[in-house]
Amino acid sequence: MTVSLLAMIGALVAVPPDGQAQPAWELNSLVAEVEKFYADKQDFSARFEQTLVRTHLPDRPVKKKGKLYFKKPGMMRWDYSQPEQVHYVTDGKVLWNYIPESKLAYKMEVRDWELFYALKFLYGEGALRKDFDVSHGGIEDGKRVIVVKPKTSEQNFRELRLLVAPDSPTISGTVLVDPAGNKSTITFVAVSYLSLPEEGFKFTPPEDIQVEDLSSPPPNP
Repeated sequence: MTVSLLAMIGALVAVPPDGQAQPAWELNSLVAEVEKFYADKQDFSARFEQTLVRTHLPDRPVKKKGKLYFKKPGMMRWDYSQPEQVHYVTDGKVLWNYIPESKLAYKMEVRDWELFYALKFLYGEGALRKDFDVSHGGIEDGKRVIVVKPKTSEQNFRELRLLVAPDSPTISGTVLVDPAGNKSTITFVAVSYLSLPEEGFKFTPPEDIQVEDLSSPPPNP
């Protein structure tokens, strides 16, 4: 399921490969702009393109595509269309991972999903500075980079890099690094902030599929 802002360290000047210095940007200001921008948004949808580079097969990246949807508070849906159909759907409490071809669905607690925790500020839960250690990541491919790291070792990711557009506080993509060093890069395409129906974040397993419940067992009385 590993498919996957921030502490002031001063303004940096990034130098791209052509040797021309880029204007510096200030971390605190950018974090505040990003948080305010997404705090004012109720819904978020986009097409996405994902590239997964695994440490044991670095020369064989895995390419994926699909659509994603966020709705406050806490609702999220990822519909993968390539290379195969896979769905991740959560109402903010329960996460379903549905694989139509295998006629299989996994049920689990959404807070066990690293992507939910890493991106929760996008759909109205938590705040970047409160929930993460953040730092200045310079500039990559013209994007301003905010580096996000979990405050505790309990989370199932090592680092998340938020790629912020050069002329607006919008996030155009993310790079998630898991504890094993596998890197998942996601680019958002055709972003929309139009209202989304809550029904799209509910999932009822079809009767002909197998359901595996991976939720944490209740504590002993």
